[in-house]
Amino acid sequence: MPQEKEKTNVETYKIIKKKNKHPIIIGILKAILIIFLLLLIVMLLLGGYAAYKVYGIVKDARLSKNDLTIKYENSVIKDMENNTIGILNGNENRESISIKEMPEYLPTAFVAIEDERFYEHNGIDIKRTLKAAYTYIANRGKSPFGGSTITQQMVKNLTQEKEDTWQRKAKEMARAYYVEQEMSKEQILELYLNLIFLGDTVYGVEKGSNYYFNKSAKDLDLAECAFLAGINHSPNSYNPFGENKEETLELIKKRTKVVLNKMNELGKIKTEEEYLQALKEVEEGLNFNQGAFPQTVFSYHTDAAINQIVAQLQKEHDWTYEQAKLYLSSGGFTIYTTLNPRVQAIIDEEVSKEKYKQTAIDKKGNIQQSQAAMVLLDHTTGYVLGIAGGIGEKNTAFGFNRATDAVRQTGSAMKPIAALAPAIDKGIITAATVFDDNPTSFDNGKFEPKNLGYKYMGLITTRKAIANSQNIPMVKTMCLLTPTESIKFLKDLGITTIDEEKDNGLSLALGGLTWGVSPLEMAGAYATIANGGIYQQPTFYSKVVDESGNIVLRPDQKQKRVMSEEAAYVVKEILTEPVKSGTATTCKVEGMSVAAKTGTTNNDYDRWFCAFTPYYTATVWYGYDDSCTITGWSLNPAGQIWTSVMRSVHEGLDAKTFEQTKPENVVEVEICEKSGFLATSTCRKYKTTRKEYFVKGTEPIQTCPYHSTAKVCISSGLLATDKCPKTKRVYARGEYINKDNLWKTKSSYGSPKNVPLQKCTIHN
Repeated sequence: MPQEKEKTNVETYKIIKKKNKHPIIIGILKAILIIFLLLLIVMLLLGGYAAYKVYGIVKDARLSKNDLTIKYENSVIKDMENNTIGILNGNENRESISIKEMPEYLPTAFVAIEDERFYEHNGIDIKRTLKAAYTYIANRGKSPFGGSTITQQMVKNLTQEKEDTWQRKAKEMARAYYVEQEMSKEQILELYLNLIFLGDTVYGVEKGSNYYFNKSAKDLDLAECAFLAGINHSPNSYNPFGENKEETLELIKKRTKVVLNKMNELGKIKTEEEYLQALKEVEEGLNFNQGAFPQTVFSYHTDAAINQIVAQLQKEHDWTYEQAKLYLSSGGFTIYTTLNPRVQAIIDEEVSKEKYKQTAIDKKGNIQQSQAAMVLLDHTTGYVLGIAGGIGEKNTAFGFNRATDAVRQTGSAMKPIAALAPAIDKGIITAATVFDDNPTSFDNGKFEPKNLGYKYMGLITTRKAIANSQNIPMVKTMCLLTPTESIKFLKDLGITTIDEEKDNGLSLALGGLTWGVSPLEMAGAYATIANGGIYQQPTFYSKVVDESGNIVLRPDQKQKRVMSEEAAYVVKEILTEPVKSGTATTCKVEGMSVAAKTGTTNNDYDRWFCAFTPYYTATVWYGYDDSCTITGWSLNPAGQIWTSVMRSVHEGLDAKTFEQTKPENVVEVEICEKSGFLATSTCRKYKTTRKEYFVKGTEPIQTCPYHSTAKVCISSGLLATDKCPKTKRVYARGEYINKDNLWKTKSSYGSPKNVPLQKCTIHN
């Protein structure tokens, strides 16, 4: 046994030794390959654009000079009525600073320590690149410095390409080369110094100076300039305000002296006296003084508009968030938002009412403040006219916006968009389809949903199922539709939080989602129905123009027909039923058609109200950030917010109904609500009829079997003949049968009685 153990240890040692040698060999080979590739790239670049084009190594490498220039001009934000509602990059909190405003030693320090041949190369320092590669090999895969020039670093900070691959490095080098052809060294250095990360949440030397020394960069002395330049390679390692201060301060002294020595070695410090004074200041300890970052607090709508524009700039130019924000805030633009000041004022007034400010205790025993979010938009354009991102005063800049960022479970508010609309559009069901609303198990007993309050209604139409928010009929609809088709439809409606694998189940019909949906995306989905089946991606701005009035940016607004105009109209009419006779009867708006759906999640954690009129669509969520049960409301608080806001918003508008815009291919038919078929005189006698809307071609053609009649012999109980002396007419109730056999009904309320099929055998 000892010999076997010794043998095993020897073998293990050999394996470990082999593994330890392997990375060095691989590292050397990798470094040689990188050198070869980089030299090849340099030759290709020097060989001209044609070579790069042919080989495709640096495809799409060019960057526009106009996009790289900082103009240092404030951008103005306007509402729909051309009122100025904000100024970006005001003088009180400048995020960028021109190189002319910087002290001489600030750019000098960065050049000295980061790229001493900056003013000599064309974006790529071949000597530094080779030296970095050699050092990498000599140090077995480690190097104290990189081969990137300031131009390359600027490109990396500008774009979102962070992968550690030779392809990314090739593109970075190519871009650096072309940037050098477009911009002056001063412009490159200026942009670089305004983009670099300097620790914590600090970007750019101006904010870095504010953060570390509580003053503008223009007021930095030599030692302080050297400090900022020195921490560039690993900012968070030199934070004097973090933990282990003594250790960090020693690192700061050592690193800052390295920068000062390098500057002095290169002859970049004017006098020996300045150099010695700076060293003394560093040795005695720099005067760190953490500064605050006062920011202008915009409205939730303005925040959303700026974020939307920045995201679009990032996507279109492959920029980082910092560069896109810098470009927008200092480009001298005029930003036209979709904010309607009257609508926003109405929303603000409503959500600020004391009755909505409640508290609850969460599971950890903490007190939580109730919250609300609202999105109101013009569904014909997708313009978001006003939003509420929370209850209470907004005191943070670009903080959490519940209207756009809160992803909450939707409950029954999901039924119209996950089950009803796609099933109507595909002709799977109609407004008159009858479902047996009784306790039902699905998926071989794995899923057994219940109706609210365990209330079941027996045979009911689609319309009544939506009006009373019955769960069973919508799950049966999902069985016919399939969750896969529902997910496709929801994605077309702009719902981005659907998980195609985890949410692919029947519970999707009832809002059973992994993550939930934001109020903004719910508004966009319902607006599609209101807009005749055309999805218009919600937008918070209409255009961005430059100082000459030229439009430089329009919303990247997706538009798509998701369902037919006829199907959208039928769904629209079905959704009027909750307001007429169902769960939303208190939410009427005088003179207007209203289509609505409520939503409540388990334990009353979330309350929703999603609805639209011929003019506007609005969604409201009410609840707590950390799930707490909503109590103390006899009526849906989300519905109360919606109703109060929409009644005020519609004041002065002409009365309008959905009927006025009914498509030509929508037909109206009288049906029996017990069967969903054409009404008979008997149906009318029992008052079970109504006018229902159908996409032409899907309307019923069979008369109601539920209310059929027959003459029966009193003596035999069978169909009467001419010889039966005493007869009576009986009314039969037809039995509902599901031909697809996709679910199993546990029980049925009331046994249907059929008309006898056999003739009387007594009087024949």
